[in-house]
Amino acid sequence: MDIEGEYRLSVNRQAVWDALMDEEVLRRCIPGCEELVRLDDDSYRARVRAAIGPVKALFATDLKITNASPPERYRLEGEGKAGAIGFGKGFSDVELVEDNSGTILRYSSQFQVGGRLAQLGSRLVVGATRKIAEDFFDCLAQDIDQNAERVAAGEPVSSEPSAWIWVAVMAIVVIAAVMWLA
Repeated sequence: MDIEGEYRLSVNRQAVWDALMDEEVLRRCIPGCEELVRLDDDSYRARVRAAIGPVKALFATDLKITNASPPERYRLEGEGKAGAIGFGKGFSDVELVEDNSGTILRYSSQFQVGGRLAQLGSRLVVGATRKIAEDFFDCLAQDIDQNAERVAAGEPVSSEPSAWIWVAVMAIVVIAAVMWLA
C-alpha cells in the first residue's frame, strides 16, 4: 500500500529536521507509541500499541535510517512484530523542501503486512494504516508549527528538498504504519 502526503510549515527546514530527530517529539506524535529509544545515530527501537478492526496488539518495532542526505532527505525502513498477530514492514521516504515562507515536508511510504493482519482484508488494513499515518503527520506538523497546513494534491511547491527531515518523517511513517497494523 502506498501512502503519501505533504505539509507546508512556516518554520525553517533546520527546525523541522531537529523536531524529526527528537525522540520526545516523535513519541508524542506516533499513535499508540509507548516507548521510543534511539539506539544509535541511525536506528531506533519502539513499542507501539495498535488496533485494526478487531485485532489489537503491541508491536516491537526496529527502525533504521538509510540513504540519508542531511538535511534534505532519508529513507526510514522498519519492521514491527506482534507475535501470532502478525507483522508489518515497510519504508518511508521523507523530504524537506525549503520554501519562501518556510518548509514543505513530503512523505511517501509503502507497507506490507503478514500473519493474521493480512487476513483482515486489504480495505480495512489500508484504511487503518492510512489513518494512522495521517494522524501521525497531522500531529507532527501541529507540534512543529501550530499554523501548519496540509498541502492539497497537485498544489505546486518549489525549492530544494532536505534530507534529515525526510529521514525523521520516514521513521515516523514506518512507526505509525506498524502501530496501525497492530
